[in-house]
Amino acid sequence: MAEIIEKMTPEKFADRFSELMMDQRVHNILVRGYFDDDKVLLTFGILNDLPHYKNGTLVIGNTRVQDEKIFLERGLRKTLPRFNLRDIFKIYGLNIQFTQWEKNRDFRFNDNKDFAIFHPVQTAISDISERDKFRKVLANSKARKNILITTNDFNNDPEKIYDIVNAVLILDTTAVNEKNKQTYATIKANLAADGKEEPY
Repeated sequence: MAEIIEKMTPEKFADRFSELMMDQRVHNILVRGYFDDDKVLLTFGILNDLPHYKNGTLVIGNTRVQDEKIFLERGLRKTLPRFNLRDIFKIYGLNIQFTQWEKNRDFRFNDNKDFAIFHPVQTAISDISERDKFRKVLANSKARKNILITTNDFNNDPEKIYDIVNAVLILDTTAVNEKNKQTYATIKANLAADGKEEPY
């Protein structure tokens, strides 16, 4: 079962994420938060700063490689090369290879990889027909660390996989800038209008 951690500012998130990456008992980390680009930027930034995490896999879900490129460019705030599923790419100082999680349901993968970033995972978590398949894929990933990053994380669906992760980190970048404050106010108002509570 996951070690649930409350919302954290970027500084506290960076410290805790780094600690978990060095903890040999931790294998699966779920990163949540309202601001998708900030989660991507901070996760890649921290990995780049850690000396023993240089080679990894970006495991994409129900999206094309070029769609993931757009997600990454927005999050990392830089232009990236055209990606494919064959080659290894240097992204934010890390050697990254791409794969699709659906192709890894029936066999182990990510052997000899320092990390695997599963992004986006929201459909796999929200869709009950996909969730059990995703659980199997995550169990098949033999990277030293599996990092799952949510997108459009405005509900409690990610709690449905808390039993297969060791830690849940919630990144709170609401106060980082005025744009995030305004976005958060909109998220809160939309949830209230739908009669829903904030998930965290």
